[in-house]
Amino acid sequence: MRAYEPAYSQDALEVLLAADSRQRSRVRALVRQMCRTPSRPGDYQAQDKDGQRWEIVLMDGVILTYRADDAVRELRIATIEWAD
Repeated sequence: MRAYEPAYSQDALEVLLAADSRQRSRVRALVRQMCRTPSRPGDYQAQDKDGQRWEIVLMDGVILTYRADDAVRELRIATIEWAD
């Protein structure tokens, strides 16, 4: 199966651009992993006001909120937060 491509929201992109190189490396590693396994459920799930389900995963100090868009093979990344 071909990996999905990441698609960052403006908020997620701003957090990523403001991060230091160590934080960016951690996010990039997590996003690569999630793009290879987009149907993997997160540690938590949330629903937005439009009823769309978002997965939330915590790994290596990164909290990532995302959902897989199967129609266009993208991993939609809504937020990036730091747990440490």
